[in-house]
Amino acid sequence: MSHDVTRDRKIEEDENYEGADLELRDIPLPNTGNILYSILNSLNHNIANFYAYTKFRDYLSENTLDAELLQRSMSIHRDFSALLLHTKEEMVLIYPELLERAEKLLSRGETGIDFIGYTRKMCKLINDYKKMLYREGYLPDLRIKLSLSDI
Repeated sequence: MSHDVTRDRKIEEDENYEGADLELRDIPLPNTGNILYSILNSLNHNIANFYAYTKFRDYLSENTLDAELLQRSMSIHRDFSALLLHTKEEMVLIYPELLERAEKLLSRGETGIDFIGYTRKMCKLINDYKKMLYREGYLPDLRIKLSLSDI
C-alpha cells in the first residue's frame, strides 16, 4: 500500500511554496470562534465525565476508577491549557491575577499529587475563566433574556 503521495497530488517540480511543510499548504487557517467552541465542548464533556465517575465511585473497581479519573483529569488539563494559550494574549493585561493563578495550577502537576483534589481546583479555576470569557465577549451569553413584554 506504499505509494508516492506527491504523485497523487500532482505536485510539479518547479511549483513555488513558501512554508515549512509541503503537506500543510492546503489547510485553511482556523476560525477563532470554532476553536474556542471545540475546546470548550471538549472541556465541558471531560469535566462532566470526571464528576460522573466520582459520583458513581462506589460501583466501580478501584483500578477502573483510578484509570478513568486520571484520563479525565489529564484531558481537562490539556483542554484548559489549550484554552489558556488561545486566549491568554488578549487577557494578560485585563486579568493578570487570574492568568497567574491558572499558569501556577497548570504547571503544578507533579507525580503523586491527589489528582481528584487537583482537578476540582482546576474546575473551579476553569469556571472563573469561562465567566471572564463571557464578560469580555469571547463567548455569547446563552441565558434567555426576557423582557416585560414577553411575560
